[in-house]
Amino acid sequence: MTTVSQAVAATTAALAGVPSAAAEARTLVSHVLGVPPSRLLVCQALTPVQEEALAAMIRRRLSGEPIQHITNKAFFRTISVQVGPGVFVPRPETEVLAGWAIDQVRQGCRMVVELCAGSGAISRAIAAEVPGADQWAVEREDLAYAYLCENLVGTAVVPVHADMAEALPNLDGQVDLVVANPPYVPTDEQLPDDVRHDPPPALFSGPLGLDATRTVAEVAWRLLRPGGVVGSEHGDNQGEAVRSIFMQACFADTVTNHDLAGRPRFITASKPVVT
Repeated sequence: MTTVSQAVAATTAALAGVPSAAAEARTLVSHVLGVPPSRLLVCQALTPVQEEALAAMIRRRLSGEPIQHITNKAFFRTISVQVGPGVFVPRPETEVLAGWAIDQVRQGCRMVVELCAGSGAISRAIAAEVPGADQWAVEREDLAYAYLCENLVGTAVVPVHADMAEALPNLDGQVDLVVANPPYVPTDEQLPDDVRHDPPPALFSGPLGLDATRTVAEVAWRLLRPGGVVGSEHGDNQGEAVRSIFMQACFADTVTNHDLAGRPRFITASKPVVT
């Protein structure tokens, strides 16, 4: 039988052309064994059935399938969410937007709405790190909504199956914080390999990639109380265009924020207080 160290080494070699091959090898071997990567050292060996399962996973990864689809899990800040075909896999760059939202809740925002929620990673991260807020997560697509509901089990977040344009009219003018990672890829843009497995509705948004962002601005304006704040992710070449959208929607304090790689990644703005 193959020992764990042999399995990790062989999987790393098999994934040599994949970025972060060693880390992915540990993830796949730990998934096959049903233990977290930190527990690999206490495992002795793989059974023949586990060896076959690992080989099948390696073939799937080499075909270009995301590792998150193979393990059905994506890690995000301090939490993990279930993912698969039909729902957008949360990316590390979105963790900075989530961190900003978490800071707003720590500073007193108690009513929080996530638009274009997908897997619900942002909402679940907020609920895990600063529990006690009143939260809603809005998702339109049926498959994504199923993952959203699964990932919010055990939290107080309310999943909402609706188009964001009409969602939650009962909360108009009351919400403290709106956060969104909307689709923002132009419809004719060619996608890199690591994105092509995500569902098109979570990616594409009109010829300039800005259609959903305009809706986010409109809905945030409707939902937010005066003084409420909004944060919305965008492409790294869309900063000025997105800032213009939010300024035209009458938001104040519009700021373009950067991701972990230093690229322009999300807008933050506030609804002015009328005096």
